[in-house]
Amino acid sequence: MRSRSSITLHFRAEAYDHPSGYVDAGTVMSWLDKAGYATAATWAATNVVATYIGNMRFGHPVPVDTQIAAQARLIYTEESRVHVQARLALPDVLGADGEPTVATWVVIVYEAVDAQGEPKQVKKWEPRTDAGHRRREVAAIRSIEHTRGEESLGQVSFPDASETTAEVVLLCFIAHAASVTPGFRLQGGTLMNWLDEAAYVCASRWAGKPTVAVFAGGVQFYHGVYVGDIVEIEARVVHTTERSIYLVVRAWSGKAHDRDLHQVAQSIAIMVVAGDGKAEPVPGWQPQTDAEKQLQRHAIDLVTLRNRNVYEWSTVEIP
Repeated sequence: MRSRSSITLHFRAEAYDHPSGYVDAGTVMSWLDKAGYATAATWAATNVVATYIGNMRFGHPVPVDTQIAAQARLIYTEESRVHVQARLALPDVLGADGEPTVATWVVIVYEAVDAQGEPKQVKKWEPRTDAGHRRREVAAIRSIEHTRGEESLGQVSFPDASETTAEVVLLCFIAHAASVTPGFRLQGGTLMNWLDEAAYVCASRWAGKPTVAVFAGGVQFYHGVYVGDIVEIEARVVHTTERSIYLVVRAWSGKAHDRDLHQVAQSIAIMVVAGDGKAEPVPGWQPQTDAEKQLQRHAIDLVTLRNRNVYEWSTVEIP
């Protein structure tokens, strides 16, 4: 396999799959994961698994029946990890400058694994331009921040669904063979799609109207999901503003006969009710217990951190 530091994949969404006329956030995330996976696996010359997908902001809706370019490039390598920056561009939707509109950005971290699923050292990537050196510098710093942020959220207790006034939704899926990578492990993009669906249902129930994602703040993967595993996903409201709903979404998996599942992923999402191109007011929610207040604070802090990261990455563009 020839090493390459960047790859572009092309997609097109059909209207019958997206009756709203726009592509849902989960599908967008799965496209970006495919481009990121291709880039990381090609560079590593082996299979790779996503360990972190984050700093995603949806800056422009993606219409159906239009050309879509998912572009990904290397920004940093460390030991067995490959960091990729990806974006979704719309070649048929030109901006004021005449350039294709960028719908969203994302940073994805993959780990290279051998045939036994063990971490495998990858060759070091060396940037050749000043912009490349800048991307690598930012990626190295943000890698440390991602770990700290996820560890802090992992230490927070989650009230039982019956003991909170917040909206809580639990969905269940089965990992099928068509959705896995080599090694029979579920694709990161597929799991992200399910996380988005859970966030959509939870936020829409709370708002009493359909919602759309405007921010997906860091999906941390803890364990692999394999063919035949069941996946339970919980989404819960943890904070609201006048026009947005913050949610923490968590996933567990295991064999169908297992009663004790292990956590496989966690993320934060922000959803809004989109009416006439603008976010509509949503019902407010206030935490009642210390655990709810602590969970709210951590979610706000993580979104603030990731918003800053999104802005910084937007200034380190893919040429």
